[in-house]
Amino acid sequence: MSQSTPPKSRLYQLRVCDGPSCGVTHESEALVEIAQARIDADPALQGRVGVCSYTCFGRCEDGPNLFVHELSTDDERYEDPDDDVLEEQRGFYPSLDAQKIGRILDEHCKTGEPITDLVDDY
Repeated sequence: MSQSTPPKSRLYQLRVCDGPSCGVTHESEALVEIAQARIDADPALQGRVGVCSYTCFGRCEDGPNLFVHELSTDDERYEDPDDDVLEEQRGFYPSLDAQKIGRILDEHCKTGEPITDLVDDY
């Protein structure tokens, strides 16, 4: 975690895969709704964390998948990140469920540190 940027000032966009496998087979839209409800209920996340669907991460066998995108002040929240962002930032989470989304919001989004037992290389 950067000493110059306290976690509470960081902005994140949770990008939940909504490709053919994750969207249909794994019903990822329900996970977007779960994440949004958690964000709406937590003042520490409101205004700092958003959630949206992402076209496809190409890791269908691991779905449903999510990427925690740490935004810079210039990034558009709902614009898909460049591919290099997915490789540079440590925030890819495969095999999601409601419990894991809760941990990601409570731990990664609040501390700024990826969850080592859940995060994977993209």
